[in-house]
Amino acid sequence: MLHEFTISFLHKHVDEMIEKLNLHGYYNLYYDQPIEQFTEENGYGFQEVLDADIDLKIILEETAQSPVNVEQAREQIASVLNVDRETIHYEPIEIQDWQQPFPIIDLQNGWKIRPTHSEEEVGGRVIHFEPPRAFGSGLHETTQDCLRFILREDLRGKTVLDVGSGAGLLSISASLAGAEKVVAIDMEDVEAEVLYNAGLNGVEKRISIQQVDVLDPTIKVDGLFDWICVNIAAKEIKELYPFLDSHLVSNGHLLLSGMLDWNFKDALDLYKNYHVDQISYSDEWVTALLRKK
Repeated sequence: MLHEFTISFLHKHVDEMIEKLNLHGYYNLYYDQPIEQFTEENGYGFQEVLDADIDLKIILEETAQSPVNVEQAREQIASVLNVDRETIHYEPIEIQDWQQPFPIIDLQNGWKIRPTHSEEEVGGRVIHFEPPRAFGSGLHETTQDCLRFILREDLRGKTVLDVGSGAGLLSISASLAGAEKVVAIDMEDVEAEVLYNAGLNGVEKRISIQQVDVLDPTIKVDGLFDWICVNIAAKEIKELYPFLDSHLVSNGHLLLSGMLDWNFKDALDLYKNYHVDQISYSDEWVTALLRKK
């Protein structure tokens, strides 16, 4: 059993409140950060809204060895934060309802993404995947569009470079499509996560991982590739042109995603020595498959 206590106040006070709670042994805290979204040249920009109200959640877990007295806990939280106890809302939560799982994702092409926690039986072709907590879960339109492009191909004998691999979903799909060798690169250390997900699908031997920032001109990635996949943003796609072009074979394929309908043309204008094979639109998101002339 989990016990959830909620208190509302202005976002600008959240760091002070969290510090007070931490000092008194309350560490399982969370809140939805109020974000204002706006459009800019490279897509969407975001900024915190400090004068917005937030709901800070304080979670206590009850076990046989550590029971929770709800009224005492509410009194103590009120005292720590110097607020009226009546302003603290309480709700019990069953542990199995604590986190809503990622759903099974049907890519509408005969393939499905099945999260590891799912107990549902899935027919057809399946990518087994442990969803990360952020971008790369497979839920975003750009990721799904990239998967549909990759999984329709026969990549047997091909080499693939996955730039900004995250948890490795595109690398895994390329391997499942038959790619002989896949190199996944990311600025973060994602090796354990990628190899774990690759292992779920039996393709870990085909994928190698490097932690590099390809926008750093001193960084080198060896080899030429038949396919390169990039799912980031229009600005970075433009900045990456020299790197991508130098690592793609003649007549090779370049899959670009993360662009938006108001900036993709500007990004693709830089790729003048490429033929645009196909462009896919999902809401305002744009994915393009290019072929090097």
